[in-house]
Amino acid sequence: MDTAMRKVRKLLEKKFPAPDRLELKNEDGIIGTIISNKFNGMESMDRVNMVWDYLDRYLTKEEKRQIVILLTITPKEELLHSS
Repeated sequence: MDTAMRKVRKLLEKKFPAPDRLELKNEDGIIGTIISNKFNGMESMDRVNMVWDYLDRYLTKEEKRQIVILLTITPKEELLHSS
């Protein structure tokens, strides 16, 4: 699983470079949050599709199966939920 975790992190850091943020954990599968202004004005499903369309190009079926959930939020949404 560590290999898949490193690969997912590397891919997502490339797609969502700073100042975007990526938080990933390995808890019996990869769980993460992507915080990006790229999601501004996008519907939730469009965000998820954007991420998965990108990952589908580079990950094997086995690597994709190790991803449990990836949340996609904007920095503004993060602030709203943290207060």
